[in-house]
Amino acid sequence: MTRRLDLIAMLFTAANLSADDKKDDPNTKVTGTVTVPKELETFEKRVLELRLYEYDPRIADKGADLVELVEKKDFHHTKGTDTVEKFVIGAKGKLRADRKYYVTVFVLDGKTRTHIGELDGKAGLAKVLTDGPRVTTFVVRAVK
Repeated sequence: MTRRLDLIAMLFTAANLSADDKKDDPNTKVTGTVTVPKELETFEKRVLELRLYEYDPRIADKGADLVELVEKKDFHHTKGTDTVEKFVIGAKGKLRADRKYYVTVFVLDGKTRTHIGELDGKAGLAKVLTDGPRVTTFVVRAVK
């Protein structure tokens, strides 16, 4: 029983440390990788676009505000090899506890979105910072 209580206490402490780490870091910096899996078709001369947004969850009829846009031009991928690109976004923004944040990742051919990046390869809003991680992994898939 004591061993189980010790384990619960350790998990509780670790969870609190993670929450405190987010609270004490004053910027909106998010780091991570974007991976284009080796199974995807080859493409060249594209733009990898990452956007960090901030929104107020208490206001339903106001759109999100762009914190930062990062673009990597001449982005390419070769079928048969994973393409991995590291990124940093939002380092100059100020974190607000009353706001929520998310990142979008797209591969563009001109203005057309050909691929989308999904947080941990899962569909849905890629929440970060106040509702998610600071260190992220995006997996790209073709847009249907």
